[in-house]
Amino acid sequence: MENLIEAGNDMSRKKQRVRYELDIGNIRYLSDDEMKAILRAADELIAVGGRSILAKTLKGSKGKKVLENGLNQCPAYGYYRDLTLQDITNRVDWMIKNGYLEIEYRDRLPMLIFSEIG
Repeated sequence: MENLIEAGNDMSRKKQRVRYELDIGNIRYLSDDEMKAILRAADELIAVGGRSILAKTLKGSKGKKVLENGLNQCPAYGYYRDLTLQDITNRVDWMIKNGYLEIEYRDRLPMLIFSEIG
């Protein structure tokens, strides 16, 4: 009986959510074209990907996750090819902080979703 109770406790334990911290760096403003490019790229991965994969898509990464999900076919793929991943992530975080995108947990991972204004 004791093993059954222990097994029950293991199954009811919540999985630790992956934490994230938004950082807009020195970004104070994004042009309409930039916002449209970020939202267009986000459209390809809403509720299935997060900030990192969005930044890699906008960078034009040839990483495994980008290619596996066909994100290299997205019209906004490589939009920010001349920026660093950190600079791109700052822009994505700006979009979240300013209400264009939101983060919602699916299981334990933070996923991007559109906000009302996004």
